[in-house]
Amino acid sequence: MIDLHAHTNASDGRLSLEELVAQAENAGLKAIAITDHDTIQNAKRIKEIKISKSNLGIELIPGIEISVYDYELNYVELHILGLFIDTENQKLNSKLKDLEKQRIDQKKATIQKLNELGYGITFEEIVAQAKGSVSRVHIARVLMEKYPNKFKSVPDAFFKLLDKGKPAFVSRKVSFKLKDTIDLIHEARGLAILCHPGFFDGDKNKLFQDFKKLGGDGVESVYDYVANAASRKVNSGDNEKFAKEFLKIAKEMSFLESGGSDFHGPNKGSKLGELDVPDKFLEKMKEHMKENMEEKKK
Repeated sequence: MIDLHAHTNASDGRLSLEELVAQAENAGLKAIAITDHDTIQNAKRIKEIKISKSNLGIELIPGIEISVYDYELNYVELHILGLFIDTENQKLNSKLKDLEKQRIDQKKATIQKLNELGYGITFEEIVAQAKGSVSRVHIARVLMEKYPNKFKSVPDAFFKLLDKGKPAFVSRKVSFKLKDTIDLIHEARGLAILCHPGFFDGDKNKLFQDFKKLGGDGVESVYDYVANAASRKVNSGDNEKFAKEFLKIAKEMSFLESGGSDFHGPNKGSKLGELDVPDKFLEKMKEHMKENMEEKKK
């Protein structure tokens, strides 16, 4: 099996890159993609891991999960995976540097809202929680530590305060549009994959049509919605239901298929090696990229 969606402590995951790779190996995975939120800090270090552990029996794929705030198309907090990206691409690195400043401004504004709501937390406390980029997950962890009687878990803090539409949610003033995100991933020679579309609350048909029209490459058809949806209304049958639905859409619209656990760490929802993501997804992606390279040479 493979896992094309996993996070490290460079964003909101719990494990270092080394720890994640070790767990993936122990789980018997053939390949894993490092897809931290809006950062390639650890994806860049994949080559170091390969050099220091040349006997690794696992393929490490550099990736990223980019948050889209497209107000024109009404896609706020849509997530797009970039797989097989060139982590040295100058434009990608420059854009991510700008995005990091936006993320910090956004988190500071969120903290200000929380302060106004009576929650006494500081930006310095959030930074102390993070090993890399600051995120709402780090804010949620501080809320849990300081207000254990009010927040029992990270999803609980999101459901009550931090999710879109909740009292402390802050959108980004300047952000990546859907087309910009897809183009940036392609600029870095990667594949643009629509993440966990089952969580999208709007018109899914329009979303898929827009994604295809703007050059999107694939859809995450296999995903553990139940394990990653503590604050959402899903049940044990939704994983299979969504997999069938998105498999059908992938075939109809000629999308590549992808799949991943969205792993964030031990006891944080999904677990490595438990989601059945077939090797053929990865094989078809590589075939697609090879064909595209040959086309460009002509």
